[in-house]
Amino acid sequence: MQAVLLEFEGILADTTPHRLAALRDALVVDGLSLDDETWVEQCHGLSVEASVHAARRALGASDDPVAVEIARLRAEKSFTQRIGRGLLMQPGGLALVQALRSQRRLALVTRAGRREVDFVLTLAGLADAFTCVVTADDKVEGKPSGAPYALALEKLSRTAPVAPSDVLTFEDARPGIRAARAAGVRAIAVGPLPPHHAMEADAYYPTLSGLSFDQLRTLGRWRPA
Repeated sequence: MQAVLLEFEGILADTTPHRLAALRDALVVDGLSLDDETWVEQCHGLSVEASVHAARRALGASDDPVAVEIARLRAEKSFTQRIGRGLLMQPGGLALVQALRSQRRLALVTRAGRREVDFVLTLAGLADAFTCVVTADDKVEGKPSGAPYALALEKLSRTAPVAPSDVLTFEDARPGIRAARAAGVRAIAVGPLPPHHAMEADAYYPTLSGLSFDQLRTLGRWRPA
């Protein structure tokens, strides 16, 4: 196991309730009501713009680019206001990063924006924990494309070669799992995913709490049949 990659949202920071509420705020102005099932099946794990597109299509609205951009801006504003009132970290996430940072190279591969990531990592004392950070601000196709993971591997390989098959990543949603696997990286699903989403990953943990470096080394040696 040469490196460990993590999604920021849902793995380190508990952003899911805020993202869902912000997207609902953005869509209701256009008379669209986002239900839980549509969120889980169509939107969760995508960038803000992609989730707006997906929600509007699923709810029968037009794919008008101006309407999508306005809704994206509404969602971003609502999300910023919500996390400004407080943001919880996911159980076990910070402890795992602290345990791994001296053992393996770490990288973030996230659908969040760089400003959001930097703000939270600085508050959590993790600003220098990651060798590289790939965010929604990088000009690559977002998850479920493998492009964000390919970019992270390319950045890591600038200092020492990294083989995708010798990397583990933690993801909280199906698009991220698919992105990792598209790049040849083994994905560990974490959190309350539907079973038919979690089964697409190489392993599953309900929480990062108590997960040890030795357990990760065992996963790092495992290869799919």
